[in-house]
Amino acid sequence: MTVPKPIAETSTHADRVAGGEEPGSGEIVIGKVASPPHHESTSEEFSFWISPDTLVEKTLLVRTRSVIGGETVTFYGLVKEVYRQSRQCDLAEEHDRYDGDVTYDPPYESRGFNFAVTTILRSVPPYMCPPREASDVVLGGEEDAKMAYGGDEIEAEGTALAIGLVRNGGNRTAGRGVIDLNYLLGANGGHLNVNGVAGRGTKSSFLTHVINLLLREARRQAIERPGDNERLRVVPIILNVKNFDLFHLDRPSKRFDTARHSKDWADLGVPDPKPFVAPSYFAPQQRHGTIAVDTGRPTADVAPYSWSLKDVIERGLFSYLFADEDAQDANFGALLLALENNLTHETMTGVEARRNLRITAPQTFDNLLDDINTWANGGQPVVQGGNHHLGTIRKLHRRLFRMLSRGEGVLRRTDNDGKPLDVRTKDTRDPYVIDLSALAGVKELQRFVVAALFDQLVAERTGSKVQRGLVYLVMLDELNRFAPRGAKDPVTELIERVAAEMRSQGIILMGAQQQGSLVSTRVIENAGLRALGKSGSVELDHPTWKFLNESTRRKASNLQPDEKLLIQDSFREPMLVKVPMPPWALRGADAATLPVAPSGGGVPAFDDP
Repeated sequence: MTVPKPIAETSTHADRVAGGEEPGSGEIVIGKVASPPHHESTSEEFSFWISPDTLVEKTLLVRTRSVIGGETVTFYGLVKEVYRQSRQCDLAEEHDRYDGDVTYDPPYESRGFNFAVTTILRSVPPYMCPPREASDVVLGGEEDAKMAYGGDEIEAEGTALAIGLVRNGGNRTAGRGVIDLNYLLGANGGHLNVNGVAGRGTKSSFLTHVINLLLREARRQAIERPGDNERLRVVPIILNVKNFDLFHLDRPSKRFDTARHSKDWADLGVPDPKPFVAPSYFAPQQRHGTIAVDTGRPTADVAPYSWSLKDVIERGLFSYLFADEDAQDANFGALLLALENNLTHETMTGVEARRNLRITAPQTFDNLLDDINTWANGGQPVVQGGNHHLGTIRKLHRRLFRMLSRGEGVLRRTDNDGKPLDVRTKDTRDPYVIDLSALAGVKELQRFVVAALFDQLVAERTGSKVQRGLVYLVMLDELNRFAPRGAKDPVTELIERVAAEMRSQGIILMGAQQQGSLVSTRVIENAGLRALGKSGSVELDHPTWKFLNESTRRKASNLQPDEKLLIQDSFREPMLVKVPMPPWALRGADAATLPVAPSGGGVPAFDDP
């Protein structure tokens, strides 16, 4: 019996030219195209039988070439599935070969054969036609991977970013997997969305990996084109939603083994991967103090954030304080609008409106709460006119009391001034890392912080003096919590606006969730680049993922933690890539040492871009 041999990684492309290569040029022929009944070739897929002594795997890259209408057409494909077929007509014949005796060894081999069904990723020239039977099928390599996913065209445009290593079978890779930054940063599309189950989907790991690569690209451009006002500048804003996991990005990971993992980074074009050098960390202000809550880092490393009533009114954030069910109540919504109008004094400065807390209004949250309580019990109205129902006023008092009691610290009850977050800047810098996990018990307050950040960025990027080339990268996990499907509250509508309208203004949402089916459709559908980590089979059966074929959905449900399926509009099929192990810690338990440099921002994250 012949044992199939693994395909050696000896494929060479040195003699490839536009007209094609001749057999014997160093290419490894692994089979020939076949088009019998029920396996006809189409413009989307073809089948080929496999050389008996060759091992061909699912997800292998292949190439074939046919002369059609007097013109040579090259087809780049991805093995969709590999089949074994025997010469027997049915199982009864197989049974009879052994006379039903499992210990019997027939004198003749079965003489079966293997064949593969292959999805066509690209044809050059771009003709929509099938390859011809008997065409040689050769093992694909790095150049074929580039051609198959349009990497050659992306590189020609100067918008390529190598994001992972293209899988070429079970344990091989075929060079760098390249995405088009035009689909991520706003020209042809914008935003990145990652789906994956908890833990094994490695969503945060992948998002920080992409941020790391974008920082490198921005700093490379800064060195090569320092005088170019339109060069890429990136400002990452990372929202931490689980424990304080992302408060260790400047510390080496104990899981990173230089001997094992550095080669993947080198193959990606990064010879010396390092942790982030100078993130700026922020956490909620303590209830009765001036410093941030304990995050496990030195107190001096973490800046506190909070808002007073004056801060909320000046920034137009009042409507974001209340939950979805409150916003859907017409009477309650009308009372909120009337109250905000009563608290706000607006003046014009040139062509811009400036908001201030009215001098005659309550000056702190506690003052406001007391005045509403008095009103609810028949005293002096806080809002004149409107004929607001007593039950609605009491509801407002209960909601505000609950919010202030559970969110004291972030909402300063008795202070005239808070410490609002300000993430505006003009040039590339290391990430702002902003904690939300300390507010896990107050969902409404987590959503308020997210809304305050997006509102600030939207205002900054819609002004008359927008910095060209500057991109804010907002990383947010658990998107279903902040922009749930079907919701109509102000926070969801703000995130939907960012997803639908703000990519061209340089606000890029790098979102993630375990179940995309639970996230606002506008947010999911506006992602120009999508990534699938290991995802649940029930989730993948949802109509959100109906554009994926059955084979891809099965693959997505069995991905390894270091694998991602990348979906970009210019790809015919998702690109399966291996993502290098990050050298930075993604949770405290993985952090190896103290930070490699003090926090503070503005220090280049890498010595060599």
